[in-house]
Amino acid sequence: MGRALWISLGLTLLLGAIQIVSAIAFDSLALIADAIHNLSDAGAVGLAVGAAWLAGLPARGMRTFGWKRAEVLAATVNALLLIALSVWIGWEGIGRLLDPQPVQGAGVAVISAIAVVLNLVPVVLLLRAGARSNLNAHATMLHFAADVLSSVAAMTAGVVIVLTGWVQADAIASLIVAALIVGASFRVVRRAVRVLLEEAPVGIDPDEIGRTLLRLPEVCNVHDLHVWEITDGFPALSVHVVVEPGVDQHAMLHQIERIIRDQFQIEHSTIQIDVDHARGLIIQSRLSQPGSA
Repeated sequence: MGRALWISLGLTLLLGAIQIVSAIAFDSLALIADAIHNLSDAGAVGLAVGAAWLAGLPARGMRTFGWKRAEVLAATVNALLLIALSVWIGWEGIGRLLDPQPVQGAGVAVISAIAVVLNLVPVVLLLRAGARSNLNAHATMLHFAADVLSSVAAMTAGVVIVLTGWVQADAIASLIVAALIVGASFRVVRRAVRVLLEEAPVGIDPDEIGRTLLRLPEVCNVHDLHVWEITDGFPALSVHVVVEPGVDQHAMLHQIERIIRDQFQIEHSTIQIDVDHARGLIIQSRLSQPGSA
């Protein structure tokens, strides 16, 4: 997976540089927008590589979970910067719709066609490396897939300009790409906010976990149940479970760990087992009464 990410990073940086030079030469806003989109994915790949390295650092001192949330903070900053750039692209695009500028459609079409091919390479590499089974790699692959679509939009604009001379097609393509960037960036920000606010991960219902544990015959009460993400794709859980007197607490602890791991795919759990002392006092009182069996 690491090799595929590094190759994807190199191709994306190369393509972004080519597009920026070409965009200036051909005076194409659509190419600039597509270049920013591609370079944003280079940043995303760089973050994925850097995050993998940081996540591997051992927890020490005040950082009991290490640097696992560094990728969340970096992704948030990256997404907010992309939104700001998209606003600029949108503003320029509207300006060009109102005041059209000459664009070399043939050059735009050729460079965008090259971009389509180069953006497909990382998609294929990441798929072959098993991106579907890795959340970060899968998200990176989806970024490249969106790049393919944005390059197709820019290529279409170039072809339209060549065939019809309608230069506004370049501005419209840039607005489409800007909308794609904003949509993807907002999804990144939303996921980051979920982690930073320690919301339950998508697809995990804390109430269902509580109900599942309460169905165990030995369990009397479940409270202080918390489910959150240390970082994207790293869920954690803590819970206080009260059981009946006489229950083997170690066996119960392992049973609950298995349920949480197998049914809810949560590997990191902190479980406190306690005895229902009130029920234990009632039983003890009954046993101490004369004639009690």
